[in-house]
Amino acid sequence: MNILVPDSWLREFLTTKATPQQIKEYLSLCGPSVERMHKENGEVIYDIEVTGNRPDSMSILGIAREAAAILPRFGIAAKLKADPYTLQKGSTLGRVEPSRTKTLTIKTDSVLNPRWTSVIMDNIKVGPSPNWLKNRLETTGIRSLNTIVDVTNYIMRAFGQPVHAFDYDQVLPKNGVRTMILRASKKGERIITLDGKTHSLLGDDIVIEDGSGRLIDLCGIMGAQNSSVKSSTKTIVLFMQTYEPTHIRKTSMSRACRTEAAGLFEKGLDPELVLPSVLKGIELIAQVAGGKVASKIYDIYPKPHNPYVVSVTKEKLTTYLGVSISDKEIVNILAPLGFKPILTKSSVSSQIPSYRRDVKIDVDLIEEVARIYGYHNIKPKLPSTEPPVTQLDSTLTWEEEIKIRLRDWGYTETYTYSMISEELMDIFGLDKTKAYKISNPLSSEWVYMRPTLTPSLLSCLRNNIDLKDELKLFELSMIYTYRPNDLPLENPSLVVIWKGDAFKEAKGLAEALFLLFGIPFPSYDARESSHLTWYTHKALKLGDYGAFGVVSPIVLTQLGIKEQVTRLYLDLSLLLRDANVSKQYIPIPKYPPFYEDFTFVVPPKTPISSMMEALKSSDPLIVDVSLLAQYKDTQTYHVTYQSQEKNLTAKDILPIHNKLLTIIENTFQARLKE
Repeated sequence: MNILVPDSWLREFLTTKATPQQIKEYLSLCGPSVERMHKENGEVIYDIEVTGNRPDSMSILGIAREAAAILPRFGIAAKLKADPYTLQKGSTLGRVEPSRTKTLTIKTDSVLNPRWTSVIMDNIKVGPSPNWLKNRLETTGIRSLNTIVDVTNYIMRAFGQPVHAFDYDQVLPKNGVRTMILRASKKGERIITLDGKTHSLLGDDIVIEDGSGRLIDLCGIMGAQNSSVKSSTKTIVLFMQTYEPTHIRKTSMSRACRTEAAGLFEKGLDPELVLPSVLKGIELIAQVAGGKVASKIYDIYPKPHNPYVVSVTKEKLTTYLGVSISDKEIVNILAPLGFKPILTKSSVSSQIPSYRRDVKIDVDLIEEVARIYGYHNIKPKLPSTEPPVTQLDSTLTWEEEIKIRLRDWGYTETYTYSMISEELMDIFGLDKTKAYKISNPLSSEWVYMRPTLTPSLLSCLRNNIDLKDELKLFELSMIYTYRPNDLPLENPSLVVIWKGDAFKEAKGLAEALFLLFGIPFPSYDARESSHLTWYTHKALKLGDYGAFGVVSPIVLTQLGIKEQVTRLYLDLSLLLRDANVSKQYIPIPKYPPFYEDFTFVVPPKTPISSMMEALKSSDPLIVDVSLLAQYKDTQTYHVTYQSQEKNLTAKDILPIHNKLLTIIENTFQARLKE
């Protein structure tokens, strides 16, 4: 996740004389990576990447805390200020006199909602925000809407705590009292969110209903339209909370509704930050919208955070780092991050701050020490033991070899999704009962785990068919074979497709690949072609290894492809199983070859490969047979004779010549053309 951080806003939480360039360089060395830095209206803005396990750093406050710990390591003084964890409840409310005239009835679920905090604010003036607030939000990529929404977004960006505001008058009462009930949704319940979309819920989503039973919030994702703040709103419920992360993730993904709030809640937020955020929210709304506190602060927190301690032995710390660090330096590293280190002669222990729940085991503590100490300060050292022996994965080696060969032979590699649509399953006649269906697909294009690469590759060809006259694509990837009550069997598969009739090229490519694997090219029977799926009659099966041929126009028409297409399919798992890595080398002959051409008159549908194989295997002196020409019922073969021991003469060749004629006549009912 990336976050935009204006330099001036960062310095509201950070006291330092470091230049923006120094902040960029040193922060990237030991903390969140500053990917780029640019200026906008004279303001320096950092574009910072924060890893997914660090929601505490997905805010201006979080980045400032990291900078306050890192900059002193490079000799630049820095100190965190305006820390919301130090805010006191009375200090803020003392500036906003609460009338406490309004009430709420709240019912929540401590599992789904570990902490609920809300307050009612009256005399609200909803309108355009002041320029300072607009500028702050817009420089961080958030559009300004109105005073209330802008305050909620300001707190989310500043503290990393999402905030929501309800129109108090739209929270309908029960028994005369405005009521909010947080619960798990029921299957089929519907809600219209702020973006105008209607969602039919799958059940077990976290929602809030009011006293009339209406759903007024899809919690952690987006508020509902019926309780949204409008220009006429005079009273609001300012609401801050934490949720059980997996429920938010599940709802966000199943509804294909990704919001910044969902991205934060699904990672697990600090419940201790909720109350300080409410206090800051009260202060800002009073400042920009004239709001007055009209109720007590409802703070439902049945299981407060219980600090825990993580320990690591000094021996393990030194072993992992490769360097011994003094106790004083360890304290100077951990304390600015909010840790409370306790050191003994043999161990380092620390109480973990509430916002760093990613630190759970000893190696997490080692990582914190290592990164702040600086990986660049750890000198490389050769291990004292023998280096580990690694066994290369033969499958990956073969896959890389095939891809390189195909690339060098003029083919273009493609990458397609592992899922295909139901429409493609139907077009190719694939059995949907023997394919894995995704229960919550993000798109109708990705519904089934593909049992074959062909639909994906032909769709890719269709999208690119007009770009080039000659198009040769291939993909080497996994297909997913169905296994009842089990995970799919993942098999590597190779599919190559050509635009146009490339039957002979497909055969040649197949022969080259079999030669690469050291496997004899399988004999085939033309009669098998009628049983090959998706092909015309012009197709051949390569034993159990695969098949090649011209794709059926029936399939192509359904895909919207008007050109002819040729396809080669090979089961890579079978090729890997039978691969022969031992190569046979024949010495360069000392004696020249002898050549002879035969033209035979052959019966219709006589397989050429069978004749070539019969000719070549008839005598050890025949080293090569190739088809020279073919016309109507005649076929001309070029036969090469060669000996490793002597020069061949016509006398040596004559008996072989006669043997060839006999084999061809008896086996294929062919005759030598006069």
